[in-house]
Amino acid sequence: MDTSARPVMRLVNPLGMRRVETATLARRLTSLDGMSIGIIDNHKPNADNFLTYIEEMIHADYSGVTMHRVRKNFSACYLIANELEGKVQAVVNAWGD
Repeated sequence: MDTSARPVMRLVNPLGMRRVETATLARRLTSLDGMSIGIIDNHKPNADNFLTYIEEMIHADYSGVTMHRVRKNFSACYLIANELEGKVQAVVNAWGD
């Protein structure tokens, strides 16, 4: 029997090899006085209302805080972090449904 005309099937493991990189969390701020905080709105229903409430609570306790609010754009070529990088010391991010 001639096997040269048989198709070849290549099996590939879709899990691949994972490389685990460890990282440490950023140090917790000792105070919000004079800090800049990024507020990320994820476009979910009422996220804007929730984040406005969070902003009001922060301003009530720390009047010197500067807020930078951005809304997520779910385009793969758009990085929200670029809008906040170098401008903020902390971030509040809306998550969930």
